[in-house]
Amino acid sequence: MSSTEYQVDRRELHFVVNETLQAGKLCEFPDFAEFDEEMFTMIINEASTFAEQVLAPLNVNGDRQGCRIENGAVVTPDGFTDAWKQLGEGGWLSMSLPPEFGGQGIPEVIAVIGKETQLAANQGFTIGASLTTGAANLIYTFGSDVQKNEFCQNMFSGKWAGTMCLTEPHAGSAVGDVITSATRQEEGHYLIKGTKQFITNGDHDMADNIVHLLLARTRNSQQGTKGISLFIVPKKRPDGVQNDIKLVSIEHKMGINGSPTCLLSFGDNDDCHGYLLEAENMGMEQMFKLMNEARLLVGLQGLAGASAAVQNAWAYANERTQGPSSIHPGKKASIIEFPDVRRMLMHMKAVTEGLRALMYTTAWYIDMANHGPEENREKYQDLLDLHIPICKAFGTDQGFDVARTGIQVLGGVGFTKNFPLEQNIRDQKIASIYEGTNGIQALDLVGRKFTSKKGQLLKVLEKELCWFDNRSLEGELNGWVAEWNNYRTLMIESIHCMSKIGETKGKDGYVLYAANMLDLMGDVLCCFYLLKQAETAQKKWKGMITQTVSQEELLADNQEAKFYWNKLRTVEYYVWSVLPRALSNAKTIKNANLSPLNACL
Repeated sequence: MSSTEYQVDRRELHFVVNETLQAGKLCEFPDFAEFDEEMFTMIINEASTFAEQVLAPLNVNGDRQGCRIENGAVVTPDGFTDAWKQLGEGGWLSMSLPPEFGGQGIPEVIAVIGKETQLAANQGFTIGASLTTGAANLIYTFGSDVQKNEFCQNMFSGKWAGTMCLTEPHAGSAVGDVITSATRQEEGHYLIKGTKQFITNGDHDMADNIVHLLLARTRNSQQGTKGISLFIVPKKRPDGVQNDIKLVSIEHKMGINGSPTCLLSFGDNDDCHGYLLEAENMGMEQMFKLMNEARLLVGLQGLAGASAAVQNAWAYANERTQGPSSIHPGKKASIIEFPDVRRMLMHMKAVTEGLRALMYTTAWYIDMANHGPEENREKYQDLLDLHIPICKAFGTDQGFDVARTGIQVLGGVGFTKNFPLEQNIRDQKIASIYEGTNGIQALDLVGRKFTSKKGQLLKVLEKELCWFDNRSLEGELNGWVAEWNNYRTLMIESIHCMSKIGETKGKDGYVLYAANMLDLMGDVLCCFYLLKQAETAQKKWKGMITQTVSQEELLADNQEAKFYWNKLRTVEYYVWSVLPRALSNAKTIKNANLSPLNACL
């Protein structure tokens, strides 16, 4: 494989989903009874092929050509319109959406495979597609029968696209500051008036219509987030009339240039029709339905970027020669022979696989919370709510860092546009900023999730982390779990430490090092889910060793043996060389230094 090509690691995805998470057991639930593990494997293969053959070839041109405005409308890069059509026809927009309006109805833990591979192949194209899925799901969940019939099938199929219109020029993360107005008319619709900014895929030429879900205030609504309502505002109304929406401009960005980020003006001529979703003053409550989906998807953006970066760096390190080889006398050395390069590659691999373990398990929690036994649904919803900010923030920060390390592996060429890592790191950066900055995710974690239900979410997590307590572990895995247990204890101690800081130093002191707390939990949880993978891999590895074949012979000739062996080495590296980062974060929290609050800035 060339270091500029993207190819999905199908073996890794199969291992995570079918062997470790045992997704086939989800087929025992009525909602997934029509599926089986063989079908899941087929979806892995089809998703991988679509990402490799359709999306990946458009990635570089999407970045370099970018989007432009012609005659008041956005023109997307060459090939994007056809790719969008294939995306819709292939069912990739509606993977986990209900079958009623043409959705595939597959489990979320399988749907994330399509999302990860598509993002890894082409982030600029894929992020807009995800918003169509999210917007359609909101209409399906909260819309009237008329609204569902008018919008869902067209959006599920990709004939129509969708967006979320939240941000205004004066109001970024403070959603409660929005001033866009919605005035009810006798006919039942509302007239929308205002400006929305940073709208992903706010205008484009890939679909016949664009359905905006827009936050606005109705007359006499109370201030703050409680007075916000959510409206369906299509570019073309259901009767085919062009709505009063104007494309003002598109942003010129650092990355994701294949995705048009738009500034839109609604109601310049006082004729922008919007249709209320369910009831007034429920906008934020409805938006939170989308938040879990959107924030997991943004976390997947970090994972996907990391996954592509690992492939690029690994392939290049095998291709690039430098100096005499210490392994093959008389030949030049591939730089993958150098210890420091091997360290960087192993770090990239371990962090990436840790992120995948975290996020795919979180997707599995979504399935259990929505489709599992009734008596367990609250437990999995609690785990889900606690994991989402970690997936989003830890995933995007770590994904960016993996790409940074990948550029270091490539050296000088990594800084050029001739290799994909330069675009990779630019495309990834936005992920730590939108859908709630990573600082806001940390505030959500320690400020809302820690205290939710009187601390119940943390109690559920502590019980979940007892997985290995009564299991019979053998060999090196026993030592790894024992070491991880020290960090599990450290995490719980750090949570209690933060609580005491809040009691003595107030709210600002409590949240000051929320980001450190989130990172600490990210490493502890990634390692926990990797150790579960190691338990699976160890059983398979031991089953391959026989008295007639040595370990060396097995690793020389057997690709399956190599896979399980490398999985174990990757987990080993995370335990001893990545997890210790948690010590630094725990110490920072314990020190509770207030200088950022006391400095004269």
